[in-house]
Amino acid sequence: MIKINNISKSFADKVILSGISSEFDKGKTNLIIGSSGTGKSVLLKCIVGLLQPNTGVVYYDLRNFTEADKEMKSEIRREIGMLFQGGALFDSKNVEENVMFPLNILTIMPEDEKLTGLTFV
Repeated sequence: MIKINNISKSFADKVILSGISSEFDKGKTNLIIGSSGTGKSVLLKCIVGLLQPNTGVVYYDLRNFTEADKEMKSEIRREIGMLFQGGALFDSKNVEENVMFPLNILTIMPEDEKLTGLTFV
């Protein structure tokens, strides 16, 4: 189960999310729907830890993901699957950062090993 409690997120003075709370039950189809620009992607990024909410807490099976240390977040992320619309990359990251993302959060591989064999043109 994923539980979000009082999630708020703003960028500078623009409020995107304000006091969002919900529970997403394991084994059920859960939807986040809304018009373009209403904060769906921002909410999902807060839920999976790509963005830090300004206020509120995200729980995975009663584990506080928002305040978890790096090791606990890595453990929880191993349980999360994400599929991006149209095969899109993270729009806030460059190509190298997109490629390195899973290695950075799921391994303790040294930086030089992560880059071995990668060529960016």
